[in-house]
Amino acid sequence: MTALLAGLGVATAQTEPLPDAAGCAKVMAPNATPMTPAFTAAVRSTTHTYVSRLEFLVAPFRTRPATPAQFQPIRQVAAEAEHYVTRLLKVTGWPTDPGLREDISRLLIHPPFQWCVGQVALSAATTPAERSQAAGLIDQALVAAGENQRYGTALTRRGSRLVPLPIADEPDVDARRAAAGLPPLKEILAALQATVPPRLAPAGLKRPVVLHEVCRRFTGETALNIPLTPGQIDALAERAAELVEQDQASRTGHSGARSMQVVDRESTIWLKEVLRQRGWPSANRSDPQLAFNAWLLTQHADARPAVQACVLDLMTQQVSTPDEERNLAYLTDRVRLASGQPQVYGTQVSYDDVQGKATPRLLEDPARVNERRAKVGLEPIEEYLKGFERPRP
Repeated sequence: MTALLAGLGVATAQTEPLPDAAGCAKVMAPNATPMTPAFTAAVRSTTHTYVSRLEFLVAPFRTRPATPAQFQPIRQVAAEAEHYVTRLLKVTGWPTDPGLREDISRLLIHPPFQWCVGQVALSAATTPAERSQAAGLIDQALVAAGENQRYGTALTRRGSRLVPLPIADEPDVDARRAAAGLPPLKEILAALQATVPPRLAPAGLKRPVVLHEVCRRFTGETALNIPLTPGQIDALAERAAELVEQDQASRTGHSGARSMQVVDRESTIWLKEVLRQRGWPSANRSDPQLAFNAWLLTQHADARPAVQACVLDLMTQQVSTPDEERNLAYLTDRVRLASGQPQVYGTQVSYDDVQGKATPRLLEDPARVNERRAKVGLEPIEEYLKGFERPRP
């Protein structure tokens, strides 16, 4: 749950700056106020209920990405839970009860809260678990703010490997971890890596993929249809994850990120090589996360519309999951607009900075767009557009 909620925090934070000491004093009381056993039990019951609800909502997305529509109920419960615990912290400060500390750490998703609470929690930590949780809050806040993490607790999966997201002054990370009472990073990574389950064999194609003219310059029938080995899938997944990290860093203003044009060009070169050697790594040929990452990179390959059109043809033939159907809708709209045709699902929007609202770009038969969206599992267009709204200055 922690990783997914951290991603939710990043998505909703819009890279807001982290508060200084004075700002943190407004987030939570600087000194802990004693809580009676009865009050502690009541608060723990509430926070534990929130944790359980979120665990239930997050469970389906441990092995596959969630769409914005699927995130909505998670976002609502997470916001309600965080509102509750931040109101509590303003009154009581950092609690002394270990179970309550753990629940609160898991319910914070916005970087300013994570940053402020993490520092207090780290100084007050009395167990390895509490120190790890507190360091994790600090690192999540830094990553969300577009900075490099401090302790190496924020991890990503590349193929079958767990690797840390970028670390500030990486050669000194173990010294910082030791000062915070944390074991060496390599030791923790080895322990976590041992828990990663072996890769399951993909389901396989439902039917042979046909090489159409739109893809003839990029791939061949053998590459499109030959089964991928676990080693090949791992190699593709690892590189795709690296490229997606670059892609997102360039689009969110992460410190040290390269320009979007350079990143997109590198990703497109990789996509063309994958098509040539391996065909399209759909979920039934590889794994859901690799399929999602490859699709995301294709979405941003606007400088090479011929590549996008080829992938659209292959995805249409190979789609095998609800997630891929939704992704196919987004790519359909992208390709149609690039060729001068109206989009079908309204996923591509124009944003009005003055009004703070988004509207679909050229759209076919607007009156029936929600019928088409419902068929591929997308939320109504009105709800989708609300996700782009920002308060007017």
